Amino acid sequence: MQTKTVTPGASIDFDKFRLRPFVDRLIELGEVEVHEQPVPLSRLSAIIESTPKAALFRCAGPQKFEIVASVSGSRRRLAAAFGVAERQLAHEYLRRMNNPQPVVEVPSGDAPVHQRVVTGEDVDLTRLPFHLQHALDGGTYISSAIDYAIDPATGRSNVGCRRLMLRGRRELRSNLTGPTDLRQIYLGCVRRGERLPVSFAVGSHPLDYLAAGLRVPGEEFGLVATLRGEPVPMVRGITNGVPAPADAEMIIEGYFDELGYREIEGPYGEFYGFYGAPHIDPIFHVTAITMRDDVLHQTVRHSGLRMGETDSANLGMITAEGAIWRALRAANIEPAAVYAPPAANGRQHARVAIRRGLPGQARIAIAALFSLAFVKHVFVVDDDVDVFSDEDMEWAMSARFRSDRDLVVSAGYPATYMNPTAGDDGTMPKAGFDLTAPFGDPEDLESRVARAANFSDAKPRYQSVRQALESGPMYFAQLLEALGSDDGREIALELDKLREEGVLSRVEKTGQWALTT
Repeated sequence: MQTKTVTPGASIDFDKFRLRPFVDRLIELGEVEVHEQPVPLSRLSAIIESTPKAALFRCAGPQKFEIVASVSGSRRRLAAAFGVAERQLAHEYLRRMNNPQPVVEVPSGDAPVHQRVVTGEDVDLTRLPFHLQHALDGGTYISSAIDYAIDPATGRSNVGCRRLMLRGRRELRSNLTGPTDLRQIYLGCVRRGERLPVSFAVGSHPLDYLAAGLRVPGEEFGLVATLRGEPVPMVRGITNGVPAPADAEMIIEGYFDELGYREIEGPYGEFYGFYGAPHIDPIFHVTAITMRDDVLHQTVRHSGLRMGETDSANLGMITAEGAIWRALRAANIEPAAVYAPPAANGRQHARVAIRRGLPGQARIAIAALFSLAFVKHVFVVDDDVDVFSDEDMEWAMSARFRSDRDLVVSAGYPATYMNPTAGDDGTMPKAGFDLTAPFGDPEDLESRVARAANFSDAKPRYQSVRQALESGPMYFAQLLEALGSDDGREIALELDKLREEGVLSRVEKTGQWALTT
């Protein structure tokens, strides 16, 4: 891990990327439903799932925990995390990814997350707000942990997202079954008969979660800094020496033992909206818990009835959109807009608007996006359609799509992890929908989209309807603008006079008004 060391007393803003100030900002934006009354831990998830907003509980469980949920559960909240407009999210994400930032190591005495330290026999996980997240889960969970680890074999740092299942006062179960780097690191430790030290940060800024969800070659601690857009302060664990963000709300330190996979973890609600089956996982032994004096606990909304409101789908949406932009640019297509709807868990559906250019551009875009493992369906529209609007997309599907001409289906792609539509052979098909207007169609009236007229404030160019039509045929709206009318009824009367004179006609295919030649 490449780090800079900061001397005691150095100026670092430990609140800039702290969870609590970010939640305060979301409250100002009206994005948080605040619950002041006591709430049992068993009721948290039902309340969280009942609102599209983030939820803040001031008095949860018998210990009166302060807990926030679903801080990353909407595009607006993530835009607030980046400090940009909602439609600029992917661009800002790509900009930051192209500007790597370093890790700064700070001493324990300066780290706010070390304000309270519990070690050894004093560790008691039952004093933390583990709670049932989905009706058929295998137990109580903390769902918001970000794992920080260093591969003992290579020295490479690794960051990921991890759920923690309560096992005992000082032991946890966690999911190391999925295809993650941490799983590979742990398997290496088991082969060597070594423990794997890990620090779990619980209570983090959305940008830290976004970084934790990436899989890139090389050092990963710096991804947190890179997504933040500035150096990240990290502090080494009290008992395991593993660095984690010094500005986190809480850190659980410990190690996965060398005994390997030996106990069932799960089931648990997963990011496709279904349950993940129970499976064998290793045991994590907790050696220390550190936290801020005014710790704000955190839980994430990972699955449920409305996937578009979950943290997992919205975070996945941003990384998916970034990958879509890259893939299209590699195919020499500069899209007008890109959107990965979170309701399709933010990864499976790609909506792309392209500018009218050469015939076949939509097919090229579809082929380029089929190369992305997570993409299942691609929808390509012209740039007169707003890809962020479900209504616009439904209109394009109904008005511009012909299934015998515009559907592209290709099979045999490796199915993504946990994909519920995977075949018995582990593959899945993909489909592309060309919703663009066909090239070569005549630009007649019936192919033009009906829109409200927008008038400029330019001065009138003509004094009468006759003068205006002497310049050529015009639509009624053009007559209004040419004469500077803000009404139109008087123009209708002038047209009627010209009709009575026998000098008025209509252009057959367009309906424009014209003078008889």
